[in-house]
Amino acid sequence: VFSGRHRGGAPLRHTHRSSRRPFLLGAASLAMLPATRGAQAGGPAFAQRRLERWEDLKAALFDGRVTEHAAGGALELAVPRRAADAASVPVSVTILPHLASRLRALWLVVDENPAPLAVHAEPGPAAGGFRSFSTALRVDAHSLVHAVAELRDGRLLEVSSFVEASRGFSAPLNTDFHAARDGLGRMRLALPEGPPAAAAGRAVPVRLTVSHPNTTGMQFDHRGRAALPVSFLSRVEVRYRGAEALRIEAETSVSEDPVFGFTLAGEPGGELRVDAEDSDGRRFRCAWTLGATG
Repeated sequence: VFSGRHRGGAPLRHTHRSSRRPFLLGAASLAMLPATRGAQAGGPAFAQRRLERWEDLKAALFDGRVTEHAAGGALELAVPRRAADAASVPVSVTILPHLASRLRALWLVVDENPAPLAVHAEPGPAAGGFRSFSTALRVDAHSLVHAVAELRDGRLLEVSSFVEASRGFSAPLNTDFHAARDGLGRMRLALPEGPPAAAAGRAVPVRLTVSHPNTTGMQFDHRGRAALPVSFLSRVEVRYRGAEALRIEAETSVSEDPVFGFTLAGEPGGELRVDAEDSDGRRFRCAWTLGATG
């Protein structure tokens, strides 16, 4: 495990490949769509409203483009049926190689969250095919979680899973809010299978953690006796040996101290650099040199 801290004042370039329109929708228009929590979970009315909710979200997110079910295990989504902690629900996506090589972007959506669009991720050349992605999300009510893969030809493939959870957005932080702000931007990097190796001919898993309270505006500050302000990690860019590996845009649905798992490819001994920014405009940067032994 490697750890580091942001370099204060380091300027970052803003070279977004895709429009931020989806995340403007995630923070505003999507939250205004009617939710299904008024219906009894498991009943026919609930199932119908669930379907209508997803249709409304798809229309807003994808401009009415049709999504197809990902058949044959090409796209797999793993979410616990019943969450142990609604404020940190593990979510992982596995993508078969033939699909990963054609992937333009991956979307994670939680229907019943105040900010349904949780993550939009775009892999780069250094991702090594982007065969997996994982994170932890807040879930505010029993909900479907969707993974949507956008291919380079414009097709949208989707898979979904139901999770039982509640009040993930108002759950208290695991650490004191004021102490957490002192550690903003600290990063940890884990390479469970070691660094990339060109001779191996495959991508290796990477796990990145960024210290940030990721507050939703629905939590309470017991010290100040007031609601905590909305503040979350909104952008992460990962580069290896100068090549882009991953670009992430995120919302308040991502859990405290965001963690992202992805894949990395290339020759060993290169620099892995992470540039990040939160919703308040604070910027963080950390870099590691990945030697032949980590």
